Amino acid sequence: MTRLRFTSTPVRAQKSFFDPDVLLEQRPLNAESFYVRFRTICDEVLPDALFADLYTGIGRPPISPSLLMRLHLLMGHARCGDAMAIENLLYDERWRYMCQLPLHECTLHPTTLHYFRLRLLFGTINRTEIARLKAEGIQLRDAPIQRIFAETKRVAVELGLLDPEDAQYVDSTYILGAAAVQDTFTLLFQGIRQTVEAHGQTVDAATQQAVVAALRRTEYTTDRKKPAIDWHDAAARSTLLADLVQDAAMLLTVCEGVDSAALRTALAQMTRLVAQDVDVTEDGKATIRQGVAKERQCSVVDPEMRHGRKSSSKRFTGYKAHVAVEPTSGILTAIVTTDGSLHDGLATAAILEQTSPAVMGGDNAYAGAEVRAAALEQGTAILTPTAEATPYSKDQFALDDAARTVTCPAGQTAKIGKHGAVHFAAKTCSACPFHAECNPRGKGRTLTIGAHETLQRHLRAAARSGAWDEFLRMRCVVEHTIAKFLRWAGRQGRYLGTTKTGLQMAFGAIGYNLDQLGRHRAVHTGHAA
Repeated sequence: MTRLRFTSTPVRAQKSFFDPDVLLEQRPLNAESFYVRFRTICDEVLPDALFADLYTGIGRPPISPSLLMRLHLLMGHARCGDAMAIENLLYDERWRYMCQLPLHECTLHPTTLHYFRLRLLFGTINRTEIARLKAEGIQLRDAPIQRIFAETKRVAVELGLLDPEDAQYVDSTYILGAAAVQDTFTLLFQGIRQTVEAHGQTVDAATQQAVVAALRRTEYTTDRKKPAIDWHDAAARSTLLADLVQDAAMLLTVCEGVDSAALRTALAQMTRLVAQDVDVTEDGKATIRQGVAKERQCSVVDPEMRHGRKSSSKRFTGYKAHVAVEPTSGILTAIVTTDGSLHDGLATAAILEQTSPAVMGGDNAYAGAEVRAAALEQGTAILTPTAEATPYSKDQFALDDAARTVTCPAGQTAKIGKHGAVHFAAKTCSACPFHAECNPRGKGRTLTIGAHETLQRHLRAAARSGAWDEFLRMRCVVEHTIAKFLRWAGRQGRYLGTTKTGLQMAFGAIGYNLDQLGRHRAVHTGHAA
């Protein structure tokens, strides 16, 4: 394999007068500062050789990938974009010190950072290859950035900071989408507009002109914004909605049979937008649907961002970052990004692809039977905080899986019926000496036995045993860890789409882990910050 030679590399045999180490000799940085800690750990964990497989070795020497990686981590920490990061590198001696870049070599352009992100996502900057990978549906778990994240975990294990077998905690936090939330009229107009454009790229000009002329609205090819009407006039709003729905229906008919991947994508989006937000009455009148449809697309600019909830009162629009944390060391062991509407428990499988502890803790979002059963198949038991069992709670009823029966604390037995339903007759319960506590309403006790009831009972008993109390109380530690992680990743999304937002979260996870490693190293070398 050809050995790559990088320009602007942080490792130099000879320093120049413009080298940050030379310029800072008269006013050195505090040895316990963030700047020294960041540079020291990056020199150790992020050498250029770690990124060598992302380059071909053909052509002029590329800019140091270690330098570019440091810049991206600092961009997240400083909440700045590509252009501002390069300005900071040019005018802030501390940034040049952390990146080990002399002043006379600060000649980067923002597009260099863009191409580096492409390498971390796709492993290449070849457009044809990237298009192929996108068509195949590349996942972030397969991207080179995951190898860099895994390297931070490997170093943590090597330093004795992390034991992969130790119990870990899983939790999620919300990430606000980068695109604006659009109203129904904007969504429909933009969806139709994109379909018209995709159709125009597939057929000849005369055919396209005929289709555009047949549409009820003429703004699709001239304006990017929704039509300007009197929005206080209900009749005008109703007329515009009817026009948009009619135009969407006509396009579905016209485009039928046209072979184009881009057009199929645009038609699918347009159909979804009409179906989620519009109801058509029996007399053919279109009205805006009341309420919010499940998995509602809320932006044409970023079609993957979704409405989500962190609680019954706290709503957001964007994505979720799901993380696994080893609470003693604070090291992140897994990072997964999903749309904002996905239930937390459904991200567990993706989390366990990156880490596989014997025990994982979480809140009750991860207490579902299917989630726990799937995790146990991968060798991980999920424990969640569990209320103390009362004398007549469900777990006090004896379960016989072989006979498909349930026996109550008073000794009465009932069969498990269809869909796991168990019912003790009111007549039986009324004669029981415990009916006041067990069946206060007098209608007979009813239970539901799930498919994984035995597993659920076993895990609830383990959580109540007291052996895991200290671990389960560490949820607050995990919440603090997520807050520190967001200091590197940012609450506000900077890119569009799940994959690119996931890249931002991966940068944040790498930066956070490096900071933890740097603090650990500083403590053990006598320079604790």
